[in-house]
Amino acid sequence: MSESPAPYETRPLTVAERLRAMLAGMPSDLPADPAAPAADSPPGRILAAARDLCAEHGFGGVTVRAVAQQADVNPAMINYYFGTKDHLVDAVLTQQLQQLLRDVLTGIDPDASGQEVLAGFPLRILESFRRDPRRMHLVRVAISTEPDRLRRIIRSLGDNSVLGISRVMHDLVAELQRAGRVVDLPPRSVMLFLVANAYGLVFMEQVAREVTGFELDNDEHWAEHKAGLGQLLKHGLLACDGGKAGGDA
Repeated sequence: MSESPAPYETRPLTVAERLRAMLAGMPSDLPADPAAPAADSPPGRILAAARDLCAEHGFGGVTVRAVAQQADVNPAMINYYFGTKDHLVDAVLTQQLQQLLRDVLTGIDPDASGQEVLAGFPLRILESFRRDPRRMHLVRVAISTEPDRLRRIIRSLGDNSVLGISRVMHDLVAELQRAGRVVDLPPRSVMLFLVANAYGLVFMEQVAREVTGFELDNDEHWAEHKAGLGQLLKHGLLACDGGKAGGDA
């Protein structure tokens, strides 16, 4: 009698696949609707107008009437779709945060190694902000003037957004450290290193421009910095001396 075949064993997901799989579970850009509004629909125009005005004038400097005028809708429609200006601001930040993450995650090479995903993550975030300066300005405004609101929104989105991605990346760091492929430092320190490189220029661009002459919106400057930062990230993350920090180069 022949032996029964071994049970089918599924291949474990790569980190790129794990991150991309989160896209399906992300909440809608507009919490009140089952799907994100079309750009040319009234709620889509309202969100776009509110985003641009908040990025330019700050949350406190924007009125419902100004948003309605720019979106070419009756002010009552903002109340109909969003309830209050406060809820509208929440919807704008939620939308921009989710769109940023989708932009970053959808472009990850599914065949990329764990080290490549780690080293490339800050660059992908910066690339996304470069493509959408309004979003970058809005995030700056939110961090500088409404940090509690941003933290509340991040918490409300749960594991299908920033928090979930952070946990996947944290687990990836630990896995690669066990395999001796990433520098043996506390995973939280490695994560903070990645976060600093991803968002440092977003908030310190004016200082960097003054001190070094670097301009984030200059294509030549960015190409040079992208190549250099990529090398620095790889060398800063890759393990040496059997996975221990330090050692001879």
